[in-house]
Amino acid sequence: MKLIFFTKFLTGLTAKEVGETAKRLGVDGLDLAIRKGQCVNPDNVAEALPEAMKIWKEMGLSVPLASMETRQTDPRDAGVRRLFEACGKAGIREIKIGYWKWSPNQAYWPTVETIRADLKLFEALGRDCGCRTLIHNHSGANYGGNASQIMQLARGFDPKFIGAYLDPAHLAICGEAVDMALDIVRDYLAMIAVKNCRWTSTVKDGVANWKTEWCLLNEGVVNWPRVIELLKKRGYDGWLSVHGEYSGPEDREAVLANVVKDVPFLRKFL
Repeated sequence: MKLIFFTKFLTGLTAKEVGETAKRLGVDGLDLAIRKGQCVNPDNVAEALPEAMKIWKEMGLSVPLASMETRQTDPRDAGVRRLFEACGKAGIREIKIGYWKWSPNQAYWPTVETIRADLKLFEALGRDCGCRTLIHNHSGANYGGNASQIMQLARGFDPKFIGAYLDPAHLAICGEAVDMALDIVRDYLAMIAVKNCRWTSTVKDGVANWKTEWCLLNEGVVNWPRVIELLKKRGYDGWLSVHGEYSGPEDREAVLANVVKDVPFLRKFL
């Protein structure tokens, strides 16, 4: 298992500066956010990605994963195809798409079928471009919020082109055990997200109000040494994407200062 850093906090940096930041953090590569404001973004991906990949390769960095805008879930969109084609040519095998939101004015199960119809198109797009579409479990009112829901969407598709991107912290928020989640996704497991969380509460009018706080890897409810052991037992030897998500200031240097603490902690167990 090797570490990549999710570059969503590196808006405004050049490709060289992104690479230098990754080297400073001590990771092996990038989870490349192809988003607005990034050195490689949806508008310039066809031209900027090959040049950036050349820079990162010369720096000894791998780029196994690209993360799209969180709103991008339509395989018919010309921008989505353009991104897949560029990633395929650049050798980026894994692509995390956005999130399908549930709302009270829509029925859950018919939307599942709509999403599966879209995933069929993503499967075909992946075959054309040599990429795999990843569904990242995210707590809240999202389809695919945990491993069970991911498999409601992905079951029956070719795991070479549709994969599960498991996030143990969001699994914890949803109350799904990591070892069971790994068994649920089985052959579909393609990527692991690294972050941690804990619950905090305030009391108002005699009632506790709970919220999620993002924290250092050794401070939250996810036991990362145990997760690493479970992954080893499953034979997982893929990538771990360090998300750099923490409650509090989200300015770049504050985030990177915490990542510098988390990376050596994680490496102890790899």
